Formats: sequence, structure tokens, C-alpha cells
Amino acid sequence: MVRVIYRWRIDPARRDEFVAWWHEATVRIRSSHRGAMGSTLLQPKNDDVLMVAVARWASEGDLEAFWADGAGPGFSGSELEAIELFEELDHLTLEQT
Repeated sequence: MVRVIYRWRIDPARRDEFVAWWHEATVRIRSSHRGAMGSTLLQPKNDDVLMVAVARWASEGDLEAFWADGAGPGFSGSELEAIELFEELDHLTLEQT
């Protein structure tokens, strides 16, 4: 498993649009790209400009195939400022049912 951390700077006036864009893109990616296991969107409590997403992929190869496929369009009210790739060593998060 691998995790990818994406960091965007957004226009705070377009926060709700960004959240909807991210949600729709994540659902689409999860259903159409092999190995896509979803993502979590976060925003710091004291920063209305930063958005962070943590995506989970079955393998680095699946992620690279997604990136090679163009990785989808960005959000016009944002600037993607960083992408970090991590190997998942352990996963103990409880999921809601």
C-alpha cells in the first residue's frame, strides 16, 4: 500500500466548491482506476487556505498508471503546492460503518 499526501492552497470563498470537486473526483477515480482505494480530505483548524488530501493506493504501480493517464484536471480556484509519496507500513484506522 502507498499513501499520497496532496497539499493545495485554495480561494477560501470557493471552499465548498473545492470540497465538492474533490469528493466527485475521488468517487470517480476510485471507481475507474485499478488500485485506487479512496482519499480523506482535511483542513487545518486555523488555516482557511490550506487543504490536504491523503489518498490510498494498492501499489505504487497503480498510482503511476493513474498519473500516466493524466491524473484528471485540477480545480481552478486552487494551486497544488506539494505531492508526497509514502509507503504504508501499518494501518490501524477504524472505519465508520
